[in-house]
Amino acid sequence: MAVRVKICGITHEDDAAMAVEEGADALGFVVEYPDANPWILSRHRAAELMRLVPPFVTRVAIVGGDARTILELVDATEPHALQLHRDETEDCVTELATRLAGTGIRLIKALRIDASTPGPPAEVLAAAARGADAVLVDSVVPGRPAGTGKAVDWGLARTVVDTGVAPCILAGGLHPGNVGRAVAAVRPFAVDVITAVEDETNRKVRDKIRAFIQAAKASGLGQPEPATRA
Repeated sequence: MAVRVKICGITHEDDAAMAVEEGADALGFVVEYPDANPWILSRHRAAELMRLVPPFVTRVAIVGGDARTILELVDATEPHALQLHRDETEDCVTELATRLAGTGIRLIKALRIDASTPGPPAEVLAAAARGADAVLVDSVVPGRPAGTGKAVDWGLARTVVDTGVAPCILAGGLHPGNVGRAVAAVRPFAVDVITAVEDETNRKVRDKIRAFIQAAKASGLGQPEPATRA
């Protein structure tokens, strides 16, 4: 099964259409994220853009903060999947998993790893088992919540995949030149990209999106799709 590709940081109708036309499996919308970044949308703007996403392409809301605020954003935007991308507590993740049960909305927990220091696999696995349907392994650097351009330890990400604790989405420093090797090394369910398919104004570039998706899917490797919680 081919790896899925998520194009993240969609801020404009044209960029959403472009990503879909080039074969993206999912689009990411950063909704009222607590920390400053170039891709933040209001819940109203995110809902407008998400309504333009065609059937069979996954709408992902990238959020951060407390459970109550996150659930308000879910109600406002109606995503297919919810990506928790800050430092949500175990209790917060558990509460959200419980509240989303039966809705069909899948819960993704980002594990933001210091790109310069590989973390112990046990910590990753503990975080991966906190009720989420999938985990997203991403890099983190000071003052940059996403779009770091820094790769994580692919061996660490492969540990998550091999245990089968939860499907793994790989992010962090991926670009057309390395995503094929990353997919072969990690065998993730999906890969996630943002800055490597943009120009200096944070708008998406068709040729970059095309090159990334083609390189990612060339190996034909990927994990099975995660089951939806009852």
